[in-house]
Amino acid sequence: MSRRRLLVRSAAVLSVLFGGLGTDVAHATTGTALYVDDAAAGCSDTGPGSQAEPFCQIQPAADSAGPGDTVHVARNTTRYAPVTIGSAGTADAPVTFVTAPGDDPAATATARVLAGTSTPAMAFSGARYVDVSGFSLSSSGPSTLVFSLSQHISYDTGSVSTAQAATGTGGTIAVDGSSSAIALTRLQIAPASGGPAFASAAGAQDITLADDTTSLGGGISATGTTGIHLAGDTIVTTCGNGISLTDGTSGSVENTVVRPDTTASCPDTGTPAEITVDTTSAPQVTTDYDAVNPQSAGTDYDWAGTAYGTSRAFLTGTGQGAHDLDQTDVTLSTQTTPLIDSADADAPGELATDLHGAQRVDDPLVADTGTGAGDYDRGATEVQDPLSPGIAGRSSEDVYVGVPVTFTAGFVNPWSDPLDGYRYTFDFGDGTTATSTTGSVAHTYTQPTTSTKIYATVTVYRPDGTAMGTEVSAYFPVRPLPALTGSLDCQSASIRIAPSLPDTAGCAFTAAGFSGYPITSDLITFGDGSKAVSVTGSKSVVRHTYAAAGTYTVTQRLTDSGGRTATDTTLTTVGPSYVATGPSRVLDTRNGTGAAKRQVGPGGVVRLKVLGVGGVPASGVTAVTLNVTDTGATASSYVTVYPDGTRRPTASDLDFTAGRTNPDLVTVRVGAGGYVDLYNAHGHVDLIADVQGYFTTRASSGSSSSSSSSDNRMSNLAPVTPTRVLDTRYGTGAAKGKVASGSTTTVTLPKEGQGSGTVGAVLDVTVTGGTGSGVVTVYCGSRPSTSNLYYRAGQTVSNLVVTKVCTGGKVKLYNSGGHVHLIADLQGLYTNSVVDGTSPWGSPFVPADPTRFLDTRNGTGAPAGRLGANRTLTVKVAGVDGVPADATAVLVNLTGVAPTTATHLTAYGAGTLPNTSNDSLSPGETRPVLAVIPLDSNGSLHIHNANGSVDIVADLEGYIG
Repeated sequence: MSRRRLLVRSAAVLSVLFGGLGTDVAHATTGTALYVDDAAAGCSDTGPGSQAEPFCQIQPAADSAGPGDTVHVARNTTRYAPVTIGSAGTADAPVTFVTAPGDDPAATATARVLAGTSTPAMAFSGARYVDVSGFSLSSSGPSTLVFSLSQHISYDTGSVSTAQAATGTGGTIAVDGSSSAIALTRLQIAPASGGPAFASAAGAQDITLADDTTSLGGGISATGTTGIHLAGDTIVTTCGNGISLTDGTSGSVENTVVRPDTTASCPDTGTPAEITVDTTSAPQVTTDYDAVNPQSAGTDYDWAGTAYGTSRAFLTGTGQGAHDLDQTDVTLSTQTTPLIDSADADAPGELATDLHGAQRVDDPLVADTGTGAGDYDRGATEVQDPLSPGIAGRSSEDVYVGVPVTFTAGFVNPWSDPLDGYRYTFDFGDGTTATSTTGSVAHTYTQPTTSTKIYATVTVYRPDGTAMGTEVSAYFPVRPLPALTGSLDCQSASIRIAPSLPDTAGCAFTAAGFSGYPITSDLITFGDGSKAVSVTGSKSVVRHTYAAAGTYTVTQRLTDSGGRTATDTTLTTVGPSYVATGPSRVLDTRNGTGAAKRQVGPGGVVRLKVLGVGGVPASGVTAVTLNVTDTGATASSYVTVYPDGTRRPTASDLDFTAGRTNPDLVTVRVGAGGYVDLYNAHGHVDLIADVQGYFTTRASSGSSSSSSSSDNRMSNLAPVTPTRVLDTRYGTGAAKGKVASGSTTTVTLPKEGQGSGTVGAVLDVTVTGGTGSGVVTVYCGSRPSTSNLYYRAGQTVSNLVVTKVCTGGKVKLYNSGGHVHLIADLQGLYTNSVVDGTSPWGSPFVPADPTRFLDTRNGTGAPAGRLGANRTLTVKVAGVDGVPADATAVLVNLTGVAPTTATHLTAYGAGTLPNTSNDSLSPGETRPVLAVIPLDSNGSLHIHNANGSVDIVADLEGYIG
């Protein structure tokens, strides 16, 4: 069957209405034309009813019309008075009432007639052979359209409504028992809520209702009516009573949809059926091809006194309704409803066009299951070809000045209709238009839009020249052509490389600009002299392995097909990862460990092997972290630790006075042959060194996700805001009061140090107020034989400690001497690649040769002069002495020199002064301490002196990228 075959069963509506029903068929012949137009200036109800001088009302035209005459009623915004039609035509020359355009341009498509409460809007009384179409009738009473003593009347296309529910045998449309051959087609009937839409009285004959709709719950009622035929109607019911045929009524119900008013509230019991045929009528009524959908409390059929809840039960009990549907979707809301192409085209009274005058069409998406032509739909509405204009599309989401953009007509075309011969007129929203026969056209905008957006439209014309409709695109701005730009990111957490790949950087790259100019070249260079890498069309993240630690400039160079170029740069830092090993003692000149068993004299150098010793690998190590201690000094002096085979720097790591024992943590690059050198400036002294861990650039082949507290995972340093985690003077982190000799104090780090990704912690540990001399050892797991901090009775002394962290962020502090207060400030965390939502990501550490960048004694890095009480010194570090501009923190050996009174120094980055300290000093004392110091947004660090005045010396040992 053809996809869009239109079936027109006859051009004469009346032959459809009455053919085969045993009635005389009216055939129109040429007669007099009468005109009604209440808006015409010269209208007169006593005039001739000509086009030049029309009647004002319909009644005088109806009184004047004879066989073959046609009354043309103008469609105006006013409402005509009620009319009673008693006209008598003949079968060959009926009287015809039609609506026509009037003088009112705002008029509706129908002529409107309004009645009061006592009279119908239109009544046929004694009329014969009258055809009416195109009227809108309404009344304030119960009945609006009434037939009495009338025969051979066709009423087609329009609406009929009432304001009051009819009683007895009355209805919005009422036919008395002396009328016959009445055809009511393509009507939209709206009775008062719950009232009957149609009622015929006993004695009425040959009634046809075809392709009508009822709303507000009104149904169809026939009492003792001979030959009533319902075909293709849609009836909306209130609590049942959709169709009621009683008292010996005969006829048929086919292709009709009966569905409930879903807004109505119906009782659980006593609800009538949708279709009721009583015992006297059942033998004379046939029903098939209907779709019945009652309320949940109702039933489908009440047939000869028996209720049937489903069409299957109805068929079994009566043999009727073999093709009926229990249809839940009876609104024709989709293209796949079973109502489509499933009706009986040969049903008595069925029309060739639907409620809206649309022809019957075959839906290619639905199998034909009806009879006859096979492509009639059930109910009053025929689903039409959904071909319609869609949304005008464009080739680019973004529209730019000077760049062509193609607009294309869109269609809703599920039936895949051919579009040959269609024509398209485009309006681009900037005052220009274009016509196309292909459905697409390119346009170049010459000016950008300002604060408002515009849209494009396309009007589609059918091959016959009629307009199908206009499509509208989405609103869009016209922008100036953007520059080509690149974007590099080598620092975000989402692309950071794990510490297990310490020599590798990851960089994400993007390109932005006009997409109509494709990128033809996208080259990445990594700043180490290696060959550029082309990334066009490849992944958005690229990795690169560097040969040496440091900060490098990564560059992206872009070229597009428009000949434009762009360059973007960023910094990336790679550096060795830290592995905690111990602590393990690798040097003690008192007993000959690591060097000769003797004190180091003035100008003496201890050459200490660190590779392959104390848990440090024999290769792949760039730097080691040592806790260096002087003891038994015969004179005030200092020690400098530096790579073997290099020139000794002017910086110092350990400053001390005769007779005291002082520790300091040192991170030093490994020199030639795996050695580091320890230089003593004056007098004689014993030197002790405990290795804490090492830095390596060698990629790990093992797992970096172990959570064991005793493993040696590779990690990077994450500086944190200095935080006091222990102070026994005030009960911070432990019980208030001095700790006893031989006791162990357990400290729990803040939440950020408790994650499974935390490997180690950097703590500034201070002892004060000791009743005797002793050592403090900071550790995790089993306590080692080494120590981190020596103290004498009454002395306040600090040292930086790097320790492993046990599960849950636990760290232990063992005290060997008398009772003493313990203080610990968290300065950083060593973390690996485990992303646990708690541990922060660390950054690579780049060791540097010790470099003095601050000395207030001689004006290095700051004006010469001592730092006074409660004063803060700000020193620019990033971008100076080899520290890159994007460094986040530095590792500094911080020395306080000869304070005038007891004091402490606090080093910090951004924000306010924290309640922590780095270096505690006695009057006249010179003491160094290693510190991890964050940098603020300007790349500066801040050093605060609490009391008196003091000189400050700072030596750089490395930076964190």
